[in-house]
Formats: sequence, C-alpha cells, structure tokens
Amino acid sequence: MSASRMRVLWLNSLTTPRAGYRQGKPHVILGGNNMARARLRTPLLGAVITALAAGAIFLGGAGAADAKDSAARIKNEQERFLDPQAPIGTEAKTSKTTSKKVEVDSPVQTKAANPDSASDLKALPTNDGGRWSSLPSLPSGSNAYHLIMGPGGKILLLAGSGNSSDVFDAGTFESYLWTPGSGAPTKLKTPTDMFCAGHMLLSNGDAIAAGGTAAYRTSNSAWKGSKALYTFDFDKGEFRRQDDMSDGRWYPSVINTRGGYALIVGGFDANGKNSDSSEVWNPYANKYDPQPGNREFPLYPHIFLTANAKYFYTGEGWIQPAEDAEGSQDFFQPGFWQPFNGNKFSKVNALTHPTRRGFGSACWLGSIRRQKLMVMGGGWPATSTTNVIDLDSSSSPKYTSGPSLRSAKAYVNCVQLPDGSVLEVGGGSANKIENASQEVGLLKSATSKSWTPMNPLPDGEHRLYHSMAFLADDGSVISMSSNPKGQARSDTVLRFEPPYLFKGERPSLSGLPAEITYGQTYSINVSSDVTKVIMMSPASPTHGFDANQREIPLQYADGKITINATTSLAPRGYYRLFAINANGAVSTAKWTRLT
Repeated sequence: MSASRMRVLWLNSLTTPRAGYRQGKPHVILGGNNMARARLRTPLLGAVITALAAGAIFLGGAGAADAKDSAARIKNEQERFLDPQAPIGTEAKTSKTTSKKVEVDSPVQTKAANPDSASDLKALPTNDGGRWSSLPSLPSGSNAYHLIMGPGGKILLLAGSGNSSDVFDAGTFESYLWTPGSGAPTKLKTPTDMFCAGHMLLSNGDAIAAGGTAAYRTSNSAWKGSKALYTFDFDKGEFRRQDDMSDGRWYPSVINTRGGYALIVGGFDANGKNSDSSEVWNPYANKYDPQPGNREFPLYPHIFLTANAKYFYTGEGWIQPAEDAEGSQDFFQPGFWQPFNGNKFSKVNALTHPTRRGFGSACWLGSIRRQKLMVMGGGWPATSTTNVIDLDSSSSPKYTSGPSLRSAKAYVNCVQLPDGSVLEVGGGSANKIENASQEVGLLKSATSKSWTPMNPLPDGEHRLYHSMAFLADDGSVISMSSNPKGQARSDTVLRFEPPYLFKGERPSLSGLPAEITYGQTYSINVSSDVTKVIMMSPASPTHGFDANQREIPLQYADGKITINATTSLAPRGYYRLFAINANGAVSTAKWTRLT
C-alpha cells in the first residue's frame, strides 16, 4: 500500500461517521464496541500510528498540512474530555452573549433534578448518624486539590496553580504541609505546577507527584501535561526533582505495584494528546524501570491492583459529557489489564450506564480479600446507580447492579472505613452550589442491600468538582475542597465522626513494631475487648478518587497479629493499624512499614 493511500485511510478513520455521533464531524474512536477493538495496541500498530502522527511515513514528510492535521486532532480529542473551565453536561447551552475572548462561565441554565429529593435530611443521633464539625479552614484561595498522607499522619496538600491561568502565568505555585488538628498548614516552596498531577505515598516513605500542568488551554492551545516528576521528603519538608518522565502527564493515575513502585498511567501528554503510554518509578533506585505495555485510558483512570496481580480498570475516568440530550458520550471498556505480562487486556461486561460513569467514584467494598469493587454515581445526567463486581467470582466476572445512592450525584467521594463500611459523601447533580447534595450515606458492609443515611453536610457547605475525602488517623473522615462552576470555591475543612466513634470507650493499641514482614507474627498491646485488627493504606485522593485505598484484616488472637497477606493484597509500603472491639468501637491508628 502506498504511503499516500495509507494516509487517506487514516484520515478517513477520523472522519467516518459512527452511530451516535454527529454526522460528518471529525472524531477519535473512544467508545462503544469500537473501544474494545481500538484500545490494545501491538508494538507494530503502535509504531505505525506513531509514525503516522509524526508524519514520518506520509508522502512528502511532516509538512504544514500534517502539522495542521495533528493540531486539529489534538483539539478535537481534548474537546471530548472535560474542560474544567467549561459548562458541564447537565447544564443547557447558555443564551448569554459574550465576546470570543470571554469564557462562558455563569450563569447557566440547568434541568438537573433536586439532588436531595430522595432524602429528608433529618438530624440523627450521633451513634446512628455520626457527627459533623469544622476544622480550621485552609488558607484563603489555597485551592488544595491533591492530598498525600505521609508516615505518622503528616499530609502534603498540592495546589500548584489551583485551576487559575493567572496564577500559572505568574509562576506562583503553592503547596502545604499539614497535620490535622495541629492548626494552620505550613506553606512550602513549590518549584513547578503540580496542579492535575498524579500522586501517592511511595513505599520508602516519600510522596510522588507525577506530571501536572505545562500549559493551560486557550483558544489557540490545548491543555498540556508536564513531564516533571518530583518526590517529597516528609522529614525535611522538601521537594526533590527527579529525571523527567518520557511523556507529559495531565490527570494521570498513579497506582502502587506489588513491590511498592509507582505505576504511572495516562493523562494528556506534552502536546495535549491523550497518552497511551505508562511508566514505572522505582523509589529505591530513583530511576524508571522499563516501560510497561501501552494502552489508552481516560484521564484519571480508575485502576486497582487485584489479588491475582492484574490491574482492573473499572470503566470510569474523566470523559467529557455529551453537549446535548441527543449526544452520545464515549467510554472505555472495563477489564483486566496486564501491563507487565504481554500487555494483555480481558474485557468485562455488564457495566450499566457506561457513558455516565465519568466523574463518579469507585472503591473496594470492605476487606480486600473479598475482591468486591463498587462503581458509584457519575454523569451526565447524574446517576444514583451503582455497580458491583466480584473479581474472584468466576473466570469471567461481570458487573451486577448494586444498591443505589440515595440521590443522583457526580463528583461523589467514597471512603473505606476500618469497620468494613464505606462512606459516600459530596457531589451533586451538576457542578453548581444550588445542585450540590448535602446527603451522606453509609454502606455498612459488602453485603448490604441499601445505604444507611448519615447526618448531612452542614448547612451552607458543598463538595463538588475537585473535592476530596479521606480517613484520618483518629478514625474520622476529613472532607475538603469544592470548585463549583463560576461560583465561590470552598476553603472549609470538615470532620465527620462515623457512628463507630460513639460506641462507648474506644480500644487502645500500642507496641506495634516500626517495621513488619509478610508471614511473620508480632505481639502488640491492645485492650482486652479487642476482637479485630485492621490494616489500612495511607490516603492519597484527588478528584473524588483514591486508587490505592484498601482495608486488609489481619489474623489476630491473644494479643498477636500475623501478617497473612500477599504483596498483591497489601503492596510493600506504609500502613495504619486500627483495633476494633466487641462493641464496634475503633481505636486511633498506629503506623508501621510493611517490608
């Protein structure tokens, strides 16, 4: 086949109409049945596509026409993802007249349903519905959208340019070091824009921030991902610049591997194109391991390390909603991915509303040993549905319908709790304060058929785009940040005490070794009424999701714990141990390192 013929066929593949798309407009294949066929790229196909995109095998080389084609493709691809500065899917197109230089911001009309129509939001006793209180607010305008918990409970809050192009242009990036309950956070010298990075706590005790924003989107330019990779030393309170990644990354996910390395997946690259590459950071050698297999995912893909050492992609991530009621959203096929074993991908079916799972959340249900995952909420329009999948149930597991949330919401957060329950909080039917949901729900166990109402968010509070919620060392849940469209952001920090903190005297836990090893048994000091000891991962949420949160019950008897876990169930690194007594009361956490 001639190079000119190959080029024509490739360009036609971008402009050929598909069912559900507006006819005649260029697009990239991102969803439906085409997704399963298009995602997995062999080395040969990847090389061909790379060469085509670069113009290397086009007749005449990479000329001006090729550059124009590439720019149009990038622009079109970005428009199929959420632009945080643009009105979201449930909001009708505005009739407001603006100049071409002014972003359509607010007001916008919406047909979104009342997000709390399913909840009467009654005040409940604390031992049934928990209790909300306020912690000192973050510094005004701090816009901390990324959180990494370090050994001992110190917390790194990354803000970067904080979703502000003016701050980005000024180069005044922000981050903070904070210990909950200790007062105001300490501002840190921040070398680059880590806004929209991927992150987690590394197994050596440092935080990692991969990527961020290299360029804001304008009428002439795409969002572009940074190649910068920084680690953060919690003891010294310092960022350390590491070698650049091979690809720029804006909205990547960072997932813990069995050995405690960082698997960095996806995001917009340095040119604003959705990346199909992944890479691995080795914290012990401060270098990159050989790159795993390539596969394209959405922004901030929801990916989990499973018990059989595969990675499960839930089908969720940040994908742009349809522009009108008749439009069709794209989606990525959920399934098992083996980036280190031939780049195999085995699809999973039966995810309901697959085109409405962007901006939802996902987490394990109770013990990681159950291997039950739930996806919840999303939009647009916002949905209250959930799906559950038992990854160990068969050789071909499928999603089933789970208990519906008590109101429809996107931007929802889910937090695993040490007693095996899951808390859902925040979100709304649209990214506007008037559409924010106050409703909070607790799924008491992995087998619960419905969500139990908790006391709602305090009056006047909202948790929408850019919100985060996480389990603190004292057993409470902390909720912060909210970035509604065209309205005031929230700098408030809220503390929720679950019902298990009101079950009488709390148990005690001490004497935990600084390091523990797989398969070994250790004596610890606990109250006489303790019946369970649970190991929980440190928190690293952003955008309502934490790929690395997990609960691992340990073998416990007569004041001794046995680390009866594999590296797939509990990757090497830092953990928090909680003791639970016969009444269901939960202790304060103690930290240790699993080696």
